Amino acid sequence: MWWTWLHVVGWATYIGGALVMEFVWRPAQNAMPQSQIAVACRWMGRRYRWVAAVSLAVLAVSGVGLVVSSDRTLSLSSSWGRTVWALVVVWVALAATLGAIAFYGHPSLHTRMRADLSEEERRDAREQVRRAIGRMDVLLRIDLALALVAGLLGAGLHSGGIL
Repeated sequence: MWWTWLHVVGWATYIGGALVMEFVWRPAQNAMPQSQIAVACRWMGRRYRWVAAVSLAVLAVSGVGLVVSSDRTLSLSSSWGRTVWALVVVWVALAATLGAIAFYGHPSLHTRMRADLSEEERRDAREQVRRAIGRMDVLLRIDLALALVAGLLGAGLHSGGIL
């Protein structure tokens, strides 16, 4: 019972965070002054990474607990086993996406421009930030899509698996 409760809370937190990033946070930036976006992005990104990382850790522990406490096998010959293995693959992809967001996407958004840059260098620096925002948008959408796929796969386990 505790494993199920932890697992549901973990998925609700992860999927909820991904939905907030896509449908609340990203559109809210459009109404912000440019000078505030960088600071707000830094704080939101740091919080999202930690919430997502803790959620993934909770999901790993509770998922293992659920599988161990079940009377089923992880055989690829059963629909349940294939679905669980697919969830493991999606979890690894989520962890990789979160790593890309944390160590590649998010830091590239927050490079500071030196005051002594020429106008051309300043334009290039702004273009790099624009491309970084585009990469971050793609990473966040991949993260959301993977989370939704995992939610669907997990929901199918109650009926014996969907794969």
